[in-house]
Amino acid sequence: MKVPEHQATSRLQTGVASLDISQVGRHFAFAVVAGVLGALASITLCLVVNGVYSLFLAYRFLLFLIPVTGILSLLLYRACSLPLTLSTEDVVAHIQHERAVSGKLAPAILLGTALTIIGGGSVGKEAAALQMGASLGQVSAKPFKLSSLRRNQRRDLTGFAAACGMASCFSALFFAPLGSAVFVLEMSRFDKAVAHRLPAILVGCFVGFAISKTVNIGDYIPAAVVPSFAPELIVQCVVVGVACGVFGTLFARGIKGARALLAKRVHNPYIGVVAGGLIFIALVLCFDWIGFTGTGSALLLNALQGQGATADFAIKLLLTMLCLGFGFKGGEIMPMFTIGSLLGLSCAMWLGSADVAFCAALGLVAFFGAASKCPLAAVLIGCETLGWLCAPYLVVVVALSFALRAAFDKVSAAIMRRFGSLSES
Repeated sequence: MKVPEHQATSRLQTGVASLDISQVGRHFAFAVVAGVLGALASITLCLVVNGVYSLFLAYRFLLFLIPVTGILSLLLYRACSLPLTLSTEDVVAHIQHERAVSGKLAPAILLGTALTIIGGGSVGKEAAALQMGASLGQVSAKPFKLSSLRRNQRRDLTGFAAACGMASCFSALFFAPLGSAVFVLEMSRFDKAVAHRLPAILVGCFVGFAISKTVNIGDYIPAAVVPSFAPELIVQCVVVGVACGVFGTLFARGIKGARALLAKRVHNPYIGVVAGGLIFIALVLCFDWIGFTGTGSALLLNALQGQGATADFAIKLLLTMLCLGFGFKGGEIMPMFTIGSLLGLSCAMWLGSADVAFCAALGLVAFFGAASKCPLAAVLIGCETLGWLCAPYLVVVVALSFALRAAFDKVSAAIMRRFGSLSES
């Protein structure tokens, strides 16, 4: 039913009149501050992590200290009165339920990630960026006294402040403002407090991006060279998308499964990091996997140049699942990108394709889309980093990988319900 023109005009005028202009200004002013702090946090994180990993490569005996650094990171969390198993998913749950994120989380996750990587741990720094951003966002939002944009309405915007900080810091780290904003939106499962303030979040993302781009400090991913269209290219997209859907699901579920098993059987996070650290040392030494330690950025850059071996993705996947599953601090997104690019490269080698580097770029995005369950963000981040000419192919591979992940989740949920009903009966 069509609304009469005079009624529509009246509603628009009423909506404009009910806007609290002061709060609109405060929201955008806070977004600028969040962007500046996010960029500073991202730059600091990059310098610290790159510095400690260089130290590890220079003094490889530090590998033997990884159980000790794991314990130190947990002791640091205990000293800061933070849950020892606090993860990015927990921070996102805080956003969804409007719960405060501790201001102590920013230094704790920064130092915790550095402690893992100085021992060669196979983790990324993106979780640190997201969690530092959330922590700094909430702390910096207090002076602005943010509330609803409507007059005579009051709402706690703790979740929005954390989300804006997360997106700004992530944007500064990956030089991807659009994808970062949508990533936080998808992670929060389109929480209203976040979705309704997307314009302010975008401001924070672009401010953070502009600062980090100016100093050129972040996780740089080179643009991909898009080959001329051919039917074989569609076959490659299908194969890469399916492979990333399968292994992306395995990666995400493997980490969650390991964490759940340790929580159920061990009940002691300190034992978990010691056991994980000893297994990590044994694998790296026995198979000479030094090149697979750290964030994996060197492996990623090599893959995007068409360099790597068929089984490299499995090695990086195993070591990352081990570190994150057993409780070491750090992120999984750069390892996701690395594993995905190596998997795409492996698929191209298996197919005998000449487009090895381009398949690696497709795998980077498809694996991230499946493992993170954030397909829109995956496509946007891929376009912003690899180039917008990749967009049609990225949509195909991400759609396939994410569809497989969704199907696996649905089947496993049905199986769990079935077993649950049988056990009750």
